[in-house]
Amino acid sequence: MTPALKGWHRGERIVRQRLGYDKLPETALFYLRIHAEMPEQHSTFYSTRLEFLPVCVLDEDGRPWSSILADKDGKLGFVRHPKFNTLDITAKLWPGEPFWKVLKATELGQHPALIAGVGVEVSTRRRNKFAGKVLKAAVKGDIVDAQLLVNEALGNCPKYIAVRQLEPHPSASGFVLEDRPYLTAGERLSDEAIALIQESDTVWFGTAYVATDEESSEHPSHLGMNHRGGRPGFMRVKPSDGRTVVLPDFSGDRYMTSLGNVEATPLASLTFISFTTGDILYITGKARNLFGAEAKAVMPFQDGLTEIYVTGYTYVRDAFPARQVPGCQVQPSPYSPPVKLLAEEDSSSLFSQEAQPKASLIRVTMHSPTIATFEWESSLPLKIIPGQAIILDFRPLLGERVYQHMSDDKPSVLNDDFIRTWTVSSASNAGSHETRNFSLTIREKVGGAVTPVLFSIARKASESQGYPEEANYLDVPVHVVGIAGDFVLPQFQQSTTSAQSTRHLVWVAGGIGITPFLSMLAVLSRVGNNPPFKISLIISTREPDVLLSLITISLGLEEAKHLPPYITVDIFTGVTVSDTHTRPGFVRHEGRLGSAFFEKKKAVLELSQKGTEVFVCGPEAFERVVLDSMSRLGVDSGRVHREGFAY
Repeated sequence: MTPALKGWHRGERIVRQRLGYDKLPETALFYLRIHAEMPEQHSTFYSTRLEFLPVCVLDEDGRPWSSILADKDGKLGFVRHPKFNTLDITAKLWPGEPFWKVLKATELGQHPALIAGVGVEVSTRRRNKFAGKVLKAAVKGDIVDAQLLVNEALGNCPKYIAVRQLEPHPSASGFVLEDRPYLTAGERLSDEAIALIQESDTVWFGTAYVATDEESSEHPSHLGMNHRGGRPGFMRVKPSDGRTVVLPDFSGDRYMTSLGNVEATPLASLTFISFTTGDILYITGKARNLFGAEAKAVMPFQDGLTEIYVTGYTYVRDAFPARQVPGCQVQPSPYSPPVKLLAEEDSSSLFSQEAQPKASLIRVTMHSPTIATFEWESSLPLKIIPGQAIILDFRPLLGERVYQHMSDDKPSVLNDDFIRTWTVSSASNAGSHETRNFSLTIREKVGGAVTPVLFSIARKASESQGYPEEANYLDVPVHVVGIAGDFVLPQFQQSTTSAQSTRHLVWVAGGIGITPFLSMLAVLSRVGNNPPFKISLIISTREPDVLLSLITISLGLEEAKHLPPYITVDIFTGVTVSDTHTRPGFVRHEGRLGSAFFEKKKAVLELSQKGTEVFVCGPEAFERVVLDSMSRLGVDSGRVHREGFAY
């Protein structure tokens, strides 16, 4: 097929140089893969497989908007392929839909009616892109008939697409909740708009390349439309201004067309769809790319990102004419990395790269075949508050990541920077004084990049005599990047009397989510039987004996018959608990933890008391059960603390 492009345009060349791709011969001619003709496979895909088609268009001011075109009833077949390189579209335009803007701009004759689109079959992850022009468009009521000429066509990889099943929803009403096309200085996105952004796993990313007169013969102006995906929350909004949206750039196919457009023409559009409610948020703004140290200053550990400073947005309620099938389980992309917070959102204390302490593994204790405690010694003193986590860089052990486009066996490794954040389960003098020693109680993740290596070391060490020395001999080299987290034990003054007031702390742990509470218990154990807290520890686990052993060790109770009077432990499990852990204070419940327990124990847990605080740590689904229970019981969200984990 005939290539559509004669080379990389100015912005693409800049981005490729910044990332070092200009030195990679295998990527130099990638632009030849963008065809001037639309393959039959693509035209068939657009006309038979799509419930909706995101397209990038320009308004009368030349700003890009990501429009969503769809059949009025949300059915397939609203795109047709009548002839070579042509797509005919019949779509519904609800109030606030940006395609109205391209119609207005075309009427005014202000600029050519450029367009770009990306078709994604969300049930299969198939994706193809195109760019071209709007040849003609006619509107009757809220239905537009448009004919598009395609002069750029490209097949795309399925990475970062979440799989979901959609069905028609013809009753969508589509009414404008907010229409703020031009924000003034100091204005912010609404809370509802920010919530949709930070709940989304998908965004439709529109860009423009506006050529100068000198460039236009070799590199004509065109638009770009792309899909970006990740785990819910992968896109962030700066709290400082409430209108700068941060889009991290993950490992991709290395065309760099979207970022290249931004580099040449610093504008972009973002559109977010709620596939459950049908709400749509359209955003346009000024854009800039950040790489290396600049990117990491905004979003720690992220090598590249794009900031979009919002200049206008529209929020439309109940507009999308298709919906996620009720009960459908969304399948996240296995390539999506964990969510990273912005520097201004995160309470982490990070060391500069030059000042990062080194940590040596000095002892390993195996609690089960897949759970172990690793004790480390830092080259510099660290201050760790009970409940905080430590950020470790394992690149000295594992090496630098090498680029791969796809990896069916280990998809998560493509964006893996080998930096891990784990809650500290024990630290000498935690919270009051600095320490060099800290422990991490970790579960092995099968197929992971880091924990299998650590557990391999642990198993080898445990098989040899004097394995603590053997562990040190293996010399596991890691760097301490920083200390993170505000999920911490509330501050208190140690008292020798029993006259102090007592606050109720409800700790809820799912599985290995017990770790922050272990460090808190270790500190309280040094206070004796008179801390200023009453602790209700609630655990859900398949390994009760392991977790109960960790609790007794943290409390120094190996030989004790009773728990301290200030703590009770409720453990939910389907596994029998050994006689060793049937001491008073431990209460076993059959099955899983649910809302019924909290409703029944509301008075005992003192959930209505303003001084009671709830701390939750575990997998996301587990945390959601607890948070929903607290909400139903009227517990103020300010008294509920959450420490999720995702690897």
